[in-house]
Amino acid sequence: MRVSRRKIQKSSQNGVYACVATVDDQDQEEGSWDEYVSWHLVKDDGCGGDLVAPDSLKNHNREGRHRCSRSLSLEIEIGMAVEELPDEVIVEILSILPAKSLLRCRLVCKCWLNLISSTKFKLMHLHNFNQLNPRYFVRRLFLVDFKVEECYDVHLDDEAFTLDRSTQIEFPFDRIRESYCFRIVGCCHGVVCLYDEDENISFSWDMVILWNPSIRRKLTLTLPIFNPIKSSVVLGFGYDKVSDDFKVVSLTYDWSSFSTRPKVEVYIVKTGFWRKVVFPGDLRCFNIQSAWSQIFSNGCVHWIARDPTPGVSRYSIMTYDVTTELFGEIQLPEFSDEKHLLRVSVVGESLAAIYLHHLGSGSAYVVMVMKEYKNPNSWTMLYSTQYTGLAMWIPLRLRNNGDMIVELENRDMVMFNHNDGRYVYVFRGGEEGCYSNSKTCVDRYEESLALLDVGDSIPNKEAMEALMMIQNQGMRL
Repeated sequence: MRVSRRKIQKSSQNGVYACVATVDDQDQEEGSWDEYVSWHLVKDDGCGGDLVAPDSLKNHNREGRHRCSRSLSLEIEIGMAVEELPDEVIVEILSILPAKSLLRCRLVCKCWLNLISSTKFKLMHLHNFNQLNPRYFVRRLFLVDFKVEECYDVHLDDEAFTLDRSTQIEFPFDRIRESYCFRIVGCCHGVVCLYDEDENISFSWDMVILWNPSIRRKLTLTLPIFNPIKSSVVLGFGYDKVSDDFKVVSLTYDWSSFSTRPKVEVYIVKTGFWRKVVFPGDLRCFNIQSAWSQIFSNGCVHWIARDPTPGVSRYSIMTYDVTTELFGEIQLPEFSDEKHLLRVSVVGESLAAIYLHHLGSGSAYVVMVMKEYKNPNSWTMLYSTQYTGLAMWIPLRLRNNGDMIVELENRDMVMFNHNDGRYVYVFRGGEEGCYSNSKTCVDRYEESLALLDVGDSIPNKEAMEALMMIQNQGMRL
């Protein structure tokens, strides 16, 4: 059992809070709603404050009562019928349930089916649930029986970056070329955009996938307009809040001349087609390497781009607004130069840039944050730090609080706490048998209902193995 906690609503007459819903995480294909959901109400003594249901409530039945000890006396009452709750309270409670539980809630009645399928509720759930449960995922590679396996772990957004053992992500896709892994383009609204990467052969467009791991849904993109053979392709991924749609933007660069401006096309999920977009002729920095980072924030995709003019060393952040479908440019701080490796990231909702400079026995980092979006004068240095000893690779991610996650050359992962200046080990990748430290990825893990009505459902491996076993037995008979 798992308990979500949040104060919902208080009645002015009796001081009752609709506090939590307890949901059994086990899959149930059949059975009534009351079999696996209990509504818990908390009665306040008038002192106010957020009330938390104790863990001992997990084993109580609907008729039980419990008194929890706290600085103020509280009484927990269980057993109020769902029908007695106001509609707005039911909606609030549903919005803080895990996405997997909401899939089962759609089976309760047609009203709940329509509610949970609506755009307004999907956005409400995305905000409410993930605000209460901020987390990150870490993708690492392991070599198992001479085959590269992708492993996804979920970490809590706490001070220690604690591993969330209660959340398991099963990577369901098989690669066309077993010697390579999927590259993660970006994550947005709980959806991961990835493609089957081959660093030596032409880009593989038939394996560009949008994946929602929280509800096990996927969408495989159709073929693009431009042929990527003998080209370098850069992807971007974001969500258009005006049209309530996901978009994938593709920039195709000619290998023979990187000074040539890219051909651009946009894939729109609701239409299922690619559409050509005109690239502006006045951007000075427009050359992007496919291995460079991208981030979606403030309605725009962001890449680090450089000026391809020979003899010129100039970088900036190139933007693509997924709503207006217009490109733009954000100037970086003045001290950027070719001696630094750059990475774009976010701190909270603020755009950030990480400068990495390799030293003889370590690495130096400078983290800049843009206080006012698209205002170059608002760049402010959040902190600078050095790490001596093993050489570091490009930092993986900045957390919401500004702490930096970096992977060492020996595949260990460390986190820099910028408040006390300490480096803390997250895990020892070398000891655990991590295969590659150039493909590790860290991004926000958000549960959502995105792709609920498009694409395909992904069966879990256990179900598929059981089905294959039944089929094989039938063939023997």
